Amino acid sequence: MATLLGRVRPRTKRITERIKLRFAYDPLWQFVGNIAGLIWEYRWYSLAIFVVTIFQEFAALWPVNLLGEFIDRLDSGDLGRTVWLLLAASAFYPGLVRANVMLRHKMFYETDFRKRVELVLHVSDLGQWTDSEAAGAAYTKTVNAVSGITNAVYHILASFTPVVIKITIVAGSLLRYDRLLGLSYLGSLVIPGAMTLLFNKKLQVLRDSQYAMIGESSGLGIKVIAEKGNEEVRGKFLGVMRVRTNVFISLLIRGQAFLYVREAALVGSQFLVIFMALSMRARLNMTAGDFTKVVGYTAQVAAAFINAAACLDAIVSYSRAYHIYAAAYNVNAQS
Repeated sequence: MATLLGRVRPRTKRITERIKLRFAYDPLWQFVGNIAGLIWEYRWYSLAIFVVTIFQEFAALWPVNLLGEFIDRLDSGDLGRTVWLLLAASAFYPGLVRANVMLRHKMFYETDFRKRVELVLHVSDLGQWTDSEAAGAAYTKTVNAVSGITNAVYHILASFTPVVIKITIVAGSLLRYDRLLGLSYLGSLVIPGAMTLLFNKKLQVLRDSQYAMIGESSGLGIKVIAEKGNEEVRGKFLGVMRVRTNVFISLLIRGQAFLYVREAALVGSQFLVIFMALSMRARLNMTAGDFTKVVGYTAQVAAAFINAAACLDAIVSYSRAYHIYAAAYNVNAQS
């Protein structure tokens, strides 16, 4: 036993040291470390957002369930309290969403203030800035990095958490109807998810160029204002702005095209689940209200999934902003 422990400890130590080196020198790991650090530092906010989001996602499906019940009761005319409950559920959900938005934005503003002060002071302490152009470019790159970290925290809590919760709830509801239906629903999300990873990899070079151009154009813009009549600086500024514009347009076109392809794939896969439910309606004894629930469930998840995919695109883009900042100023995860 002692011999086994003697072999395990050095390996564990090597793995730990390797992880520490990754966090110290790899910009992507630094970015992840900053996100995790902010979530932990504001853990009570994060926990409150998580709990409210769980209630929010259950509340989002409450009107769908009541609508299905309402449709089933139409033939008999015995609506009971269903209409009033549907009205109450439809009014309650938006209020809960607004409360969650306020809570998330309160955390966002707090984290943005803290991180912006921290990174700007770090760059200032380097003392490398000899003119307004260099200082302006440095500040812009720093602000982009801060925006990337704090927006990533916001999107993780605001977009990915709801999607995971919603998928869990909807999958459980469909599994109650039929196991094959529930598993097919989960499988329908694989293709759009894989597309998200592939498309983000294809956009990496353009995103690096985007943030590099933003920093350079900001620095030159400040220098143009500070040095009136300097035609060389003006010409350089115009050239950089033209390149920046072309990069932005390319990102826009590719990003929207990739997003549409994912939407089309997701809609197709969601309709596959609905068609499967139609083929099973006799065996499962599904009513019109049941189909209303299935359509409502899948539609909500499709919308939430696309929103989360768009947010993941943004987070990957933010990570490239941090990459540009870290490469320029040689920061580490503890900066």
